[in-house]
Amino acid sequence: MYAVKVERAIERIPGVAENGAKVAHAIHNAVLRSGDPVRKAVDFLHGTWLGHPLHPVLTDIPIGAWALAMMCDLVAAQRDSGETEKMADTLVAIGAVAAVPTAIAGVADYSAIDESAMTLATVHGLLNSAGLVLNLLSLRDRVTGNRQRGVMLSTVAYGALNFSAWLGGEMVYHQKVGVSHRAEPGGTATWQRALDSAELSERAPKRVEVDGAPVLLYRDGANLYAIGAVCSHAGGPLDEGTIMNNCVECPWHNSVFNLRDGSVVHGPATDPEPAYDARLRDGQIEVRLRPAGERG
Repeated sequence: MYAVKVERAIERIPGVAENGAKVAHAIHNAVLRSGDPVRKAVDFLHGTWLGHPLHPVLTDIPIGAWALAMMCDLVAAQRDSGETEKMADTLVAIGAVAAVPTAIAGVADYSAIDESAMTLATVHGLLNSAGLVLNLLSLRDRVTGNRQRGVMLSTVAYGALNFSAWLGGEMVYHQKVGVSHRAEPGGTATWQRALDSAELSERAPKRVEVDGAPVLLYRDGANLYAIGAVCSHAGGPLDEGTIMNNCVECPWHNSVFNLRDGSVVHGPATDPEPAYDARLRDGQIEVRLRPAGERG
């Protein structure tokens, strides 16, 4: 109950979604304009090589380091231990260093986040940035001898980061950010009729249903391609996307999938599409679910 009230209160903050969307779109468009090398680097940050988003994996390091630092500060205050103080200071520094790649990966995901999660994502990012700045200021005070203020700053930062982590959980579990949106594959290893051959025009993607699952069909000369029709990143309609070089680009956030096997060519998607075999037989286009080992 309280979680819902807090989330709704955040959603009502004026200007956050609009300004956040401007920033996210600017970053995303800059990546798209920068060429293939930059886009491949951003794909790495999205986690296309990992099979799921990279950012949540990286967050464990700074959050863990700063949590241990706070525990060390408590022990040092009780026992007046110089060694424990040094350990706390080192952990604050480790967390700050680890937070940099974590933030970069987070910005990559933020640039292509679904509009429905824009407000929470923007506040999440701002809180994480504030937490990093406060920990850097804490580290400065610890080094220069103002330890009491340094401990206070890192404690405030830890509270802000915990609230930010809660927002991250809200985005994942309630708004499905970072969760695969692809439709479960339909059909079996046996051939099934999809539609009449005359209904599939040359180089014109078409969406059909196979056992209730949406499938994208595409004909290029003698070649027939069939993969899942729902983008795994945020549920975009791949049948409305752009097709080039045997790949389809989602119209929502520009994820690119290989039509041959459904594999991810470019993020932000990290989960491949279900792949189907397709054939023309007796004027009918038939499809069958490709064995798991032969998919992208």
